Amino acid sequence: MITGKIVSRKQTRSQCLTLAELKHMLTILPYHATATRYFQAQPGVWEFFRNHQHKEEQLSVFKTDLLKNTYKFDPATDTKVYDKVNLSKEKLGMDCPVTVYQAEHTDDINASIVFIDNEAHIVFSGKLLQLLTDDELLAVIAHELSHVQLYKQLNGDVEVTNRIIMAIGNHDQSTAAHYETARLFQLYTEIFCDRGAAIVTGHFAPIVSSLVKVATGLQTVNADSYVKQAEEIFAADAGTRANGISHPKNFIRARAIALWQEKGTEAEGEICKMIEGNTGLDELDLFRQKNISDLSRKLVELLVNPSWMQTSLNLALAKQYFSDIKTTTRPETESIATQVEGLHPSLQEYLSYIIYDFTTSDKSLEDVPTGLAFSLADEIRITKAFSQVVKKEKKLTDKKVASLKKSSLAELAKQPKG
Repeated sequence: MITGKIVSRKQTRSQCLTLAELKHMLTILPYHATATRYFQAQPGVWEFFRNHQHKEEQLSVFKTDLLKNTYKFDPATDTKVYDKVNLSKEKLGMDCPVTVYQAEHTDDINASIVFIDNEAHIVFSGKLLQLLTDDELLAVIAHELSHVQLYKQLNGDVEVTNRIIMAIGNHDQSTAAHYETARLFQLYTEIFCDRGAAIVTGHFAPIVSSLVKVATGLQTVNADSYVKQAEEIFAADAGTRANGISHPKNFIRARAIALWQEKGTEAEGEICKMIEGNTGLDELDLFRQKNISDLSRKLVELLVNPSWMQTSLNLALAKQYFSDIKTTTRPETESIATQVEGLHPSLQEYLSYIIYDFTTSDKSLEDVPTGLAFSLADEIRITKAFSQVVKKEKKLTDKKVASLKKSSLAELAKQPKG
C-alpha cells in the first residue's frame, strides 16, 4: 500500500509533499480552464460538440473497429493488467468500468484511452507490456485513467473542450494560433495525467522511466539520471520550452513531475514557463493572440486620444485596426508597460510598428505624431524596440534617431493637452 511521504530523489530534494496533499491538488491546470471558458463563449461551436448525438457520431468508428483490430484482455485471466487497473481506480477514486486491449498490426509502442458512455477503454500498442516493469506498467495505466479524471472536471465540460481541441488540431484549415492552442492544451493534459500517475505509483521514477522507454525502446532507464539531465538542459538554456506536436519533450515532462512532487502548486509558474516560454509573434495561441489584440487596441486608443490627432486620416487608420475604436478613452499606460516589457522581442517590434504607423498617416501634422510616438514608447518601456523600427524604416543612424526624438518631443510639447 502506498502511504506516507513520497520518497525524495536520493534525498537530494527538499522534503516532499504527502500523497494526500498531492491528491488534493490534482485539479485542472489554468490552461484547461481558460480553453474551456473560451469555447463556452462561442455558443454555436460549444453546443455542436456538447450535443450527445454528435459525440456518439465522433466515437462510433472507434467503437466499431475496436474489437476487430485488438485483443481484449480478460479480467479473469489477465490479472497482471487488471490488478493495476483496479489499484489505479482505487487511488484515483474512480468507479467506471475499464477494459484493456492490445492493438494488432502496429509496432508503435504506446498507450491510449477513449472514454465512452462512462466506460474507459485502454489500448496498448507494440511491445509495451514486454518493455515495462510492473511499476512502469502501473504508471502508464494510471496515466491513461487520469485522462478520465480530467474529462470529468468542470462538470464534464473539459471533455467537451478536449474534443473541440482535437478537431481543431486535426483540421487542415486551422490557423497557426488554433494549432498552437491545441498543442498547448494537449501538453498540459499530459502534465495533468503524469500527476495522476504519481499519486498512484507514489513516486515520479516509474513515470519518467516508462515514458523514456516508450520513446527510445531501451530496456533499462535511470529516472533520477534523466531528471538530472533535464535540469542540466534548463540550467544551460533557461528559455527552453516544449515544442512537440502531441506530447511535451520528455525531459520537460520528467522535470515537471519531479517539481510537482517536490513543490505542489508552488511549481506551477516554473512548469508553465517550461511549456509556454517567452512566446514570439509566430507562436501565439488563441488566448495570447487576444491579449496582444487587446494591447494593440489600447495603443491605438492612446495614439488618437489627443484631439489634434483626430484628423480624418488618423481616424481612418485607427478604424483599419479596430472598426469600433474609441477616441475618448485613454488607457492607463503603467499597466500596459507591465504587460509589454516582458514580451518577446518580436512582439515588442510588432507593437512598435503599430505606433510607427501613426507617425506617417497624416503628413500635415509634420513631426508632432513622431514626438507622441516616442513619448508613448518611453511610457510603456519599449524605447529600444521603437527606436530600432524608426531607424530601419527611415534609414537613419542611431545619432539621427536620437536627434529626431529630441526635436519631435519638442514639437509635441507645443501641442495643447487633451
